[in-house]
Order: sequence, then structure tokens, then C-alpha cells
Amino acid sequence: NNNNNNTMADNVEGFDQARLERVQEWVEKQVSMGRVAGMAVSVYRNGKECLSAARGLASVEAKTPMSTDTICRIYSMTKPLASVALLMLYERGLFQLDDPIAKYAPFFGDVSVAVGGSVDKDNLELKPAETPITFKHLLTHTSGLSYGFLPDDRGVHTLYSKYKVSFVPSVDGQTSTDGEKNSLELQCRRLAQVPLCFEPGTQWKYSYATDVVGYFVELFSGKSLAEFLREEIFAPLKMTDTDFFVPESKRDRFASCYLHAQAGAVIQNTGWATDVTFKLMDDNKGYHQDPAIYSGGGGLVGTLHDYQRFCQMLLNKGSLDGVRILGRKTVEYLSLNHLPEGRDLPGMGQPSLLNMSAKGIGYGLIGAVMTNPAEASNLCSAGEISWGGLASTMFWVDPAENLSVVLMAQLVPSSTYNFRRELRAAVYQALT
Repeated sequence: NNNNNNTMADNVEGFDQARLERVQEWVEKQVSMGRVAGMAVSVYRNGKECLSAARGLASVEAKTPMSTDTICRIYSMTKPLASVALLMLYERGLFQLDDPIAKYAPFFGDVSVAVGGSVDKDNLELKPAETPITFKHLLTHTSGLSYGFLPDDRGVHTLYSKYKVSFVPSVDGQTSTDGEKNSLELQCRRLAQVPLCFEPGTQWKYSYATDVVGYFVELFSGKSLAEFLREEIFAPLKMTDTDFFVPESKRDRFASCYLHAQAGAVIQNTGWATDVTFKLMDDNKGYHQDPAIYSGGGGLVGTLHDYQRFCQMLLNKGSLDGVRILGRKTVEYLSLNHLPEGRDLPGMGQPSLLNMSAKGIGYGLIGAVMTNPAEASNLCSAGEISWGGLASTMFWVDPAENLSVVLMAQLVPSSTYNFRRELRAAVYQALT
């Protein structure tokens, strides 16, 4: 497909050129096998682009080719950006990481924990939380909060909809379900009414915590989350296409998002799907206007190269092209495993992520941190930071190899295929 981009640097920064081509072949294969409609990958090492490849279609219906500047929903890859924003405010002395969040948002002061029974049997037992939720709990997903789509033994996940918790903005702008003006504070107040799944600090569970982080960015900065990110991260890093909506002038570059039509079969990882039809997930219109509230947990869209700029800033210990976002020490600190006693995710009650073992993987202040590559059974380096998004996007930053990789696709859910591990193997086997 001549419309798809393809660049391979002459100077490949310690990569074997022929072996690096396997990454391109792998991208090609994901499309030709019918796994995804389109995919784009970028590999940087020592601050230089070594490979960027795009294959397939950004829109099957319009036959728009996937490109390295296609705008994609990055969903949970919003989380590292919102977390960095909060850490910038921490650097300014506005709070301490181990402060109880209720010190600044008193409505989080009397949260309860589900300790017995279940919602569906109507005998859920609650007790007041003994440990207050801290900012560090929020940043590490150890607060006891969860998501409505993540079932738990006691059925607490069903209560998020009961209390009308939603950080996904209503397209009509200002109104939330009860006629109140929608705001991150309103949603956080609702969230605080839902019992926690566990005592803060005792387990790891993916959660609305980063949406709460977004609320605190607004509270401490006096700006909306979007304003803060636009002015303090996106503009300085020249992440020109990253935002919470897609303006009309850029819509021709906005990818469609797909569900596998035969989702049941594919999620079981049957692999080589033939004759796949992609089912549109939405009509893109939810992203046509600036939303009423901003989700720090999953609201952004962006491009391959925009996100690579963010990765480069992290690899450079907080600065890029002469612009400093975070202090060197802050980047080193956020890159540590912050789970208690140096545990990995299974040690915190989370044995797997996206149908893959989570052994040897801890969690820092903006994403997962590789603590033990041997345990992880996956080519990688200790100290690598990574995360992904609902639509099969992913990134990782590897300080040991001075390497960063970003993958863009638009396939929901991200557990459908094992892209993360396959791409890691393809990239690392090419290093000399």
C-alpha cells in the first residue's frame, strides 16, 4: 500500500537493519491476518527515529490509509499524562504524595470498605476505611477504587452506575443525569459514595483513580485539566494533535474504532481469523466537540509521534528540546516500583493483565514498571515503564536501552491479541 508511511533510518542506533525489518513485517502481518484494520508503530533509540511504519486502514468504510499521523483514541494512555500533570504540581509544593486526599477534598473523608456479603444478595457489609486514601494510592491504583466494568467478588462494581459515576462526558455538553452541571468534582463526589473494594494500600486494582487525579490537577492548578495539559505539557512538547476532541480541520485524519464482529471467538485468542469483518464501535461524533468534563483516565486522542514526544521527555529525564516538564529526580522517582515492600502485581492480588501474566511487573507513579524480566517471561529490561489503552494502543520507555516504542491501533478490547508481547520480541531481537 503506497499510501502507508514507511521510514527506516540509515543510522539505526545499534539495531541490525535487516532484523529491524521484522518489526515492519510484523505490523504488515497484523493487517494481512485481519487482526486489525490498521496499525502504526514508532521505534526511537538514543533520541533518533529508527523505524516508523503504518499499514492498513484508518477507516475501512472511507478506505483512508493508516498513517503515522493518524489521530487515534488513546484511552488509558491518557493516564500517564494526567499523572505527570499532578507530579508537576507536586514539584511546586502544593501537596505531599502521602497526604490524605480528604485534606483537600473533604468528601473523601468518610469512605467505607466492602468487607463481606455482596450487592446481588443484598447483604453487602461495609466498615469505615481505616487507612485514608493518599495521592500515592491514586497514582498507583491501590486506593480501593475500581471501575464499573471490572467485576469483583462482592459486586461493588455494579454500584458505580447506581451512583451515576461517569467521567465520560455527555456529548450534549453541560448536563449530567440529574440536571446538575457536570464537573469532575460532581463525579468525584459520586465516586466517594461507592464503597472501596479493599483497604487502601493493600491491593492493586485498575480504577477511576486517575480520573480523581485529573480532578486534583484542576483543584491545585485553578485550570481545567484540558487547559493544564494543553499549556503545560502538549504545547511545550509540541504534541500538536493531542487533545480531548478532534477539530473539524483534522477529522480526515481521525481513525475509526472497531470491535471484532466475531469478538467471542477472537478474544479466546483463536488467532488467525479469516474473512474478518470489522464492526464500527462508534461514529466518531463523540469526539467532535470539546467535552464538558475531561477524563484523566481515558479522554485523549493523539498520534504516534505526539506520544513518542512524551516518551522522549521521560527518557531524557524530564526535558525535550530544551524544554523541561519534570525535574530529573522526579522522573527517576516516578520510575521506581511504588508497590508496598517492592511487590509485583500478583503480590498485590492482580495475577494477570489483559490475559497475560503480570509476574515481575510492579507499578510506578505513572504506569507499570518492569521489576523482574525473568519472572515476566518476556524480552524487556528492568526499569521499563509501560502502559496501554482500551483500543490496543501501547507504549514503553526503556531507560536501560535508551529506547521507546509506541503502537497505535483502534481495536477494542485491547485483550483481543497479545500485541504487547509480540512487538517487544520483534523490537528487542533486532538490537545488536
